[in-house]
Amino acid sequence: MTDRNVDARDYALPADELIFDKPDVEEVLAVLAETESEQKQAVSATLVYGLSERSRAEWQRLEGAWGRLSGATKLRIMRRLNESSEALFELNYLELGLRSLHDESAAVREAAIELLWTDESEQTMSELIRLADRDPSPDVRTGAVKALGRFILLGEYGDVPEALTQEAQQIALRLHRDKTEPLELRRRALEALANSSHPQAHDLISRAYADGNHDLKISAIFAMGRTCSTVWGEILLEELGSRDNEAVYEAISACGQIQLEDGVPRIGEFALSDDREIKLSAIWALGEIGGRRAFEILSHLDEVVEDEETAAVLQEALDTAGFRRSLAGLDLNFEDE
Repeated sequence: MTDRNVDARDYALPADELIFDKPDVEEVLAVLAETESEQKQAVSATLVYGLSERSRAEWQRLEGAWGRLSGATKLRIMRRLNESSEALFELNYLELGLRSLHDESAAVREAAIELLWTDESEQTMSELIRLADRDPSPDVRTGAVKALGRFILLGEYGDVPEALTQEAQQIALRLHRDKTEPLELRRRALEALANSSHPQAHDLISRAYADGNHDLKISAIFAMGRTCSTVWGEILLEELGSRDNEAVYEAISACGQIQLEDGVPRIGEFALSDDREIKLSAIWALGEIGGRRAFEILSHLDEVVEDEETAAVLQEALDTAGFRRSLAGLDLNFEDE
Protein backbone atom coordinates (compact mmCIF):
# COMPACT_ATOMS: atom_id res chain seq x y z
CA MET A 1 0.00 0.00 0.00
CA THR A 2 2.67 2.47 0.99
CA ASP A 3 6.35 2.80 1.79
CA ARG A 4 5.60 4.60 5.07
CA ASN A 5 4.59 1.66 7.23
CA VAL A 6 4.00 2.17 10.94
CA ASP A 7 4.79 -1.21 12.45
CA ALA A 8 7.03 -3.10 14.82
CA ARG A 9 9.09 -5.07 12.33
CA ASP A 10 11.88 -7.06 13.93
CA TYR A 11 15.21 -6.32 12.30
CA ALA A 12 17.11 -8.13 15.04
CA LEU A 13 20.31 -9.95 14.25
CA PRO A 14 20.49 -13.69 14.97
CA ALA A 15 21.14 -14.42 18.62
CA ASP A 16 24.68 -15.62 17.97
CA GLU A 17 25.56 -12.24 16.47
CA LEU A 18 24.32 -10.00 19.27
CA ILE A 19 27.57 -10.29 21.22
CA PHE A 20 30.54 -9.86 18.95
CA ASP A 21 33.97 -8.35 19.55
CA LYS A 22 34.77 -5.71 16.98
CA PRO A 23 37.02 -7.26 14.32
CA ASP A 24 40.29 -5.57 13.53
CA VAL A 25 41.01 -4.10 10.12
CA GLU A 26 42.97 -7.17 8.97
CA GLU A 27 39.99 -9.45 9.66
CA VAL A 28 37.68 -7.14 7.74
CA LEU A 29 40.09 -7.02 4.81
CA ALA A 30 40.21 -10.83 4.70
CA VAL A 31 36.41 -11.15 4.69
CA LEU A 32 36.00 -8.45 2.04
CA ALA A 33 38.38 -10.40 -0.19
CA GLU A 34 36.23 -13.50 0.19
CA THR A 35 32.83 -11.82 -0.13
CA GLU A 36 32.96 -11.20 -3.87
CA SER A 37 32.91 -14.95 -4.56
CA GLU A 38 30.15 -15.66 -2.04
CA GLN A 39 27.23 -13.97 -3.72
CA LYS A 40 24.64 -16.38 -2.35
CA GLN A 41 25.88 -16.42 1.23
CA ALA A 42 24.67 -14.15 4.00
CA VAL A 43 26.81 -11.11 4.75
CA SER A 44 29.24 -12.00 7.51
CA ALA A 45 28.85 -10.59 11.00
CA THR A 46 32.51 -9.64 10.68
CA LEU A 47 31.48 -7.02 8.14
CA VAL A 48 28.38 -5.95 10.07
CA TYR A 49 30.50 -5.08 13.10
CA GLY A 50 33.84 -4.54 11.42
CA LEU A 51 32.68 -1.78 9.08
CA SER A 52 31.06 0.18 11.91
CA GLU A 53 32.79 3.12 13.62
CA ARG A 54 35.88 3.07 11.41
CA SER A 55 38.03 6.16 11.33
CA ARG A 56 39.22 7.86 8.16
CA ALA A 57 42.69 6.45 8.75
CA GLU A 58 41.28 2.93 8.97
CA TRP A 59 39.26 3.49 5.83
CA GLN A 60 42.41 4.40 3.95
CA ARG A 61 43.42 0.78 4.54
CA LEU A 62 39.98 -0.61 3.72
CA GLU A 63 39.04 1.44 0.67
CA GLY A 64 41.21 -0.52 -1.75
CA ALA A 65 39.49 -3.81 -0.91
CA TRP A 66 36.08 -2.11 -0.85
CA GLY A 67 36.72 -0.46 -4.21
CA ARG A 68 37.52 -3.79 -5.84
CA LEU A 69 34.09 -5.16 -5.01
CA SER A 70 31.44 -5.16 -7.73
CA GLY A 71 28.50 -2.81 -7.44
CA ALA A 72 26.20 -5.78 -6.77
CA THR A 73 28.35 -6.99 -3.87
CA LYS A 74 28.60 -3.51 -2.35
CA LEU A 75 24.83 -3.20 -2.61
CA ARG A 76 24.26 -6.56 -0.93
CA ILE A 77 26.57 -5.62 1.95
CA MET A 78 25.10 -2.14 2.40
CA ARG A 79 21.55 -3.42 2.51
CA ARG A 80 22.52 -5.78 5.30
CA LEU A 81 24.31 -2.99 7.14
CA ASN A 82 21.24 -0.80 6.87
CA GLU A 83 19.02 -3.52 8.36
CA SER A 84 21.53 -4.09 11.14
CA SER A 85 21.75 -0.39 12.00
CA GLU A 86 17.96 -0.31 12.42
CA ALA A 87 18.22 -3.15 14.95
CA LEU A 88 21.31 -1.93 16.78
CA PHE A 89 21.59 1.83 17.03
CA GLU A 90 25.18 1.66 18.23
CA LEU A 91 26.26 0.58 14.77
CA ASN A 92 27.49 3.58 12.80
CA TYR A 93 28.48 3.45 9.15
CA LEU A 94 29.02 7.18 8.66
CA GLU A 95 32.41 6.95 6.95
CA LEU A 96 31.32 4.18 4.58
CA GLY A 97 28.08 6.02 3.79
CA LEU A 98 29.80 9.31 2.98
CA ARG A 99 32.38 7.63 0.76
CA SER A 100 29.72 5.61 -1.05
CA LEU A 101 27.78 8.75 -1.98
CA HIS A 102 30.48 9.15 -4.65
CA ASP A 103 30.35 5.56 -5.93
CA GLU A 104 30.05 5.06 -9.69
CA SER A 105 26.97 2.86 -9.18
CA ALA A 106 23.71 4.77 -8.79
CA ALA A 107 22.23 1.88 -6.80
CA VAL A 108 25.14 2.06 -4.35
CA ARG A 109 24.69 5.83 -4.00
CA GLU A 110 21.02 5.24 -3.21
CA ALA A 111 21.96 2.65 -0.60
CA ALA A 112 24.47 5.08 0.90
CA ILE A 113 21.73 7.66 1.39
CA GLU A 114 19.71 5.07 3.30
CA LEU A 115 22.76 4.05 5.32
CA LEU A 116 23.05 7.64 6.60
CA TRP A 117 19.47 7.67 7.83
CA THR A 118 20.36 8.72 11.40
CA ASP A 119 23.14 11.18 10.63
CA GLU A 120 22.38 14.87 11.13
CA SER A 121 25.77 16.37 10.32
CA GLU A 122 26.31 19.40 8.10
CA GLN A 123 28.59 17.27 5.92
CA THR A 124 25.82 14.79 5.16
CA MET A 125 23.35 17.61 4.54
CA SER A 126 25.75 19.25 2.09
CA GLU A 127 26.26 15.96 0.26
CA LEU A 128 22.52 15.39 0.00
CA ILE A 129 22.06 18.88 -1.40
CA ARG A 130 24.72 18.10 -4.02
CA LEU A 131 23.06 14.82 -4.99
CA ALA A 132 19.55 16.26 -5.11
CA ASP A 133 20.76 19.10 -7.27
CA ARG A 134 23.20 17.46 -9.67
CA ASP A 135 23.26 13.67 -9.57
CA PRO A 136 22.67 12.17 -13.04
CA SER A 137 20.35 9.48 -11.63
CA PRO A 138 16.72 10.53 -11.00
CA ASP A 139 16.46 7.76 -8.39
CA VAL A 140 19.45 9.10 -6.48
CA ARG A 141 18.09 12.65 -6.63
CA THR A 142 14.75 11.33 -5.37
CA GLY A 143 16.39 9.57 -2.44
CA ALA A 144 18.49 12.63 -1.66
CA VAL A 145 15.62 15.11 -1.60
CA LYS A 146 13.56 12.71 0.50
CA ALA A 147 16.40 12.48 3.02
CA LEU A 148 16.74 16.27 3.00
CA GLY A 149 13.30 16.45 4.55
CA ARG A 150 14.67 15.68 8.01
CA PHE A 151 17.34 18.37 7.62
CA ILE A 152 14.76 20.92 6.51
CA LEU A 153 12.86 20.09 9.70
CA LEU A 154 16.03 20.48 11.75
CA GLY A 155 16.43 23.88 10.14
CA GLU A 156 13.05 24.92 11.49
CA TYR A 157 14.45 24.39 14.99
CA GLY A 158 17.71 26.16 14.22
CA ASP A 159 19.73 22.96 14.51
CA VAL A 160 21.47 23.35 11.14
CA PRO A 161 22.85 26.51 9.51
CA GLU A 162 20.23 28.78 8.00
CA ALA A 163 22.11 29.06 4.71
CA LEU A 164 22.08 25.27 4.22
CA THR A 165 18.41 25.11 5.21
CA GLN A 166 17.45 27.74 2.67
CA GLU A 167 19.48 25.99 -0.02
CA ALA A 168 17.73 22.69 0.72
CA GLN A 169 14.32 24.38 0.62
CA GLN A 170 15.06 26.06 -2.69
CA ILE A 171 16.18 22.80 -4.28
CA ALA A 172 13.06 21.01 -3.04
CA LEU A 173 10.92 23.88 -4.33
CA ARG A 174 12.59 23.86 -7.74
CA LEU A 175 12.38 20.10 -8.14
CA HIS A 176 8.71 19.98 -7.23
CA ARG A 177 7.72 22.81 -9.53
CA ASP A 178 9.65 21.46 -12.51
CA LYS A 179 7.12 19.34 -14.39
CA THR A 180 9.83 17.88 -16.60
CA GLU A 181 11.17 16.01 -13.58
CA PRO A 182 9.90 12.48 -12.80
CA LEU A 183 6.71 12.45 -10.75
CA GLU A 184 8.29 10.44 -7.94
CA LEU A 185 11.00 13.07 -7.55
CA ARG A 186 8.44 15.90 -7.54
CA ARG A 187 6.41 14.08 -4.90
CA ARG A 188 9.32 13.59 -2.52
CA ALA A 189 10.39 17.19 -3.01
CA LEU A 190 6.94 18.38 -1.92
CA GLU A 191 6.99 16.10 1.10
CA ALA A 192 10.42 17.41 2.09
CA LEU A 193 9.38 21.05 1.69
CA ALA A 194 6.33 20.43 3.89
CA ASN A 195 8.69 20.17 6.87
CA SER A 196 9.31 23.90 6.59
CA SER A 197 7.43 27.14 7.10
CA HIS A 198 8.28 28.16 3.53
CA PRO A 199 5.64 30.69 2.36
CA GLN A 200 4.83 28.69 -0.78
CA ALA A 201 4.39 25.32 0.95
CA HIS A 202 0.67 25.71 1.72
CA ASP A 203 -0.23 26.70 -1.83
CA LEU A 204 1.85 23.91 -3.37
CA ILE A 205 0.22 21.29 -1.14
CA SER A 206 -3.24 22.60 -2.04
CA ARG A 207 -2.42 22.48 -5.74
CA ALA A 208 -1.01 18.97 -5.53
CA TYR A 209 -4.12 17.79 -3.68
CA ALA A 210 -6.40 19.23 -6.37
CA ASP A 211 -4.16 18.28 -9.31
CA GLY A 212 -6.15 15.21 -10.29
CA ASN A 213 -3.14 12.90 -10.18
CA HIS A 214 -3.65 10.18 -7.58
CA ASP A 215 -0.01 9.91 -6.52
CA LEU A 216 0.36 13.66 -6.13
CA LYS A 217 -2.79 13.70 -4.01
CA ILE A 218 -1.35 11.01 -1.73
CA SER A 219 1.84 13.04 -1.28
CA ALA A 220 -0.24 16.14 -0.57
CA ILE A 221 -2.12 14.34 2.22
CA PHE A 222 1.20 13.13 3.63
CA ALA A 223 2.57 16.67 3.41
CA MET A 224 -0.44 18.05 5.30
CA GLY A 225 0.62 16.03 8.30
CA ARG A 226 4.21 17.20 8.03
CA THR A 227 3.10 20.83 8.30
CA CYS A 228 1.68 20.09 11.78
CA SER A 229 -1.07 22.60 10.98
CA THR A 230 -4.75 22.05 11.81
CA VAL A 231 -5.68 24.14 8.77
CA TRP A 232 -5.95 20.81 6.91
CA GLY A 233 -8.37 19.31 9.42
CA GLU A 234 -11.51 19.44 7.27
CA ILE A 235 -9.79 17.81 4.29
CA LEU A 236 -8.26 15.08 6.43
CA LEU A 237 -11.61 14.26 8.06
CA GLU A 238 -13.11 13.94 4.59
CA GLU A 239 -10.29 11.64 3.47
CA LEU A 240 -10.93 9.37 6.45
CA GLY A 241 -14.14 8.44 4.65
CA SER A 242 -12.41 7.72 1.35
CA ARG A 243 -12.66 4.35 -0.39
CA ASP A 244 -9.00 4.67 -1.32
CA ASN A 245 -7.04 2.78 1.36
CA GLU A 246 -3.83 4.63 0.53
CA ALA A 247 -5.53 7.98 1.07
CA VAL A 248 -7.09 6.71 4.30
CA TYR A 249 -3.71 5.50 5.57
CA GLU A 250 -2.05 8.85 4.91
CA ALA A 251 -5.00 10.78 6.35
CA ILE A 252 -4.86 8.75 9.56
CA SER A 253 -1.14 9.42 9.91
CA ALA A 254 -1.61 13.12 9.16
CA CYS A 255 -4.37 13.39 11.78
CA GLY A 256 -1.94 11.97 14.29
CA GLN A 257 0.78 14.42 13.33
CA ILE A 258 -1.47 17.46 13.67
CA GLN A 259 -3.19 15.95 16.75
CA LEU A 260 -6.66 16.30 15.26
CA GLU A 261 -9.06 15.37 18.08
CA ASP A 262 -12.09 15.47 15.78
CA GLY A 263 -10.65 12.46 13.98
CA VAL A 264 -10.50 10.22 17.06
CA PRO A 265 -13.91 8.47 16.67
CA ARG A 266 -13.26 7.43 13.06
CA ILE A 267 -9.62 6.58 13.69
CA GLY A 268 -10.74 4.43 16.62
CA GLU A 269 -12.79 2.36 14.18
CA PHE A 270 -9.77 1.94 11.92
CA ALA A 271 -7.82 0.60 14.91
CA LEU A 272 -9.97 -2.52 14.52
CA SER A 273 -9.40 -2.78 10.78
CA ASP A 274 -8.47 -6.05 9.11
CA ASP A 275 -5.93 -4.07 7.08
CA ARG A 276 -2.73 -4.41 9.10
CA GLU A 277 -1.12 -1.15 7.92
CA ILE A 278 -4.25 0.90 8.53
CA LYS A 279 -4.75 -0.68 11.95
CA LEU A 280 -1.21 0.05 13.10
CA SER A 281 -1.33 3.57 11.69
CA ALA A 282 -4.58 4.22 13.55
CA ILE A 283 -3.16 2.97 16.84
CA TRP A 284 -0.10 5.18 16.40
CA ALA A 285 -2.27 8.19 15.52
CA LEU A 286 -4.46 7.75 18.60
CA GLY A 287 -1.34 7.85 20.74
CA GLU A 288 -0.16 11.04 19.06
CA ILE A 289 -3.53 12.76 19.42
CA GLY A 290 -4.00 11.73 23.03
CA GLY A 291 -6.87 12.96 25.18
CA ARG A 292 -9.41 11.02 27.22
CA ARG A 293 -11.30 9.39 24.33
CA ALA A 294 -8.15 8.25 22.52
CA PHE A 295 -6.74 6.84 25.76
CA GLU A 296 -9.98 4.94 26.42
CA ILE A 297 -9.95 3.39 22.94
CA LEU A 298 -6.33 2.33 23.29
CA SER A 299 -6.94 0.91 26.77
CA HIS A 300 -9.83 -1.17 25.43
CA LEU A 301 -7.69 -2.45 22.58
CA ASP A 302 -5.01 -3.44 25.07
CA GLU A 303 -7.46 -5.93 26.55
CA VAL A 304 -8.24 -7.67 23.26
CA VAL A 305 -5.04 -7.51 21.19
CA GLU A 306 -3.24 -10.82 20.95
CA ASP A 307 -0.47 -10.64 18.34
CA GLU A 308 2.90 -9.36 19.55
CA GLU A 309 3.46 -6.89 16.72
CA THR A 310 0.23 -4.99 17.33
CA ALA A 311 0.75 -5.19 21.09
CA ALA A 312 4.16 -3.51 20.77
CA VAL A 313 2.77 -0.60 18.73
CA LEU A 314 -0.21 -0.37 21.09
CA GLN A 315 1.95 -0.15 24.18
CA GLU A 316 3.98 2.67 22.69
CA ALA A 317 0.78 4.49 21.72
CA LEU A 318 -0.62 4.06 25.24
CA ASP A 319 2.56 5.51 26.72
CA THR A 320 2.39 8.49 24.37
CA ALA A 321 -1.32 9.08 24.93
CA GLY A 322 -0.91 8.75 28.68
CA PHE A 323 1.91 11.27 28.66
CA ARG A 324 -0.15 13.75 26.64
CA ARG A 325 -3.12 13.16 28.93
CA SER A 326 -0.98 13.89 31.98
CA LEU A 327 0.31 17.12 30.46
CA ALA A 328 -3.23 18.22 29.60
CA GLY A 329 -4.27 17.68 33.21
CA LEU A 330 -1.55 19.88 34.61
CA ASP A 331 -2.40 23.44 35.58
CA LEU A 332 0.82 25.08 34.47
CA ASN A 333 1.29 28.77 35.08
CA PHE A 334 4.34 30.32 33.50
CA GLU A 335 3.52 33.93 34.36
CA ASP A 336 5.91 35.82 36.57
CA GLU A 337 4.85 35.85 40.19
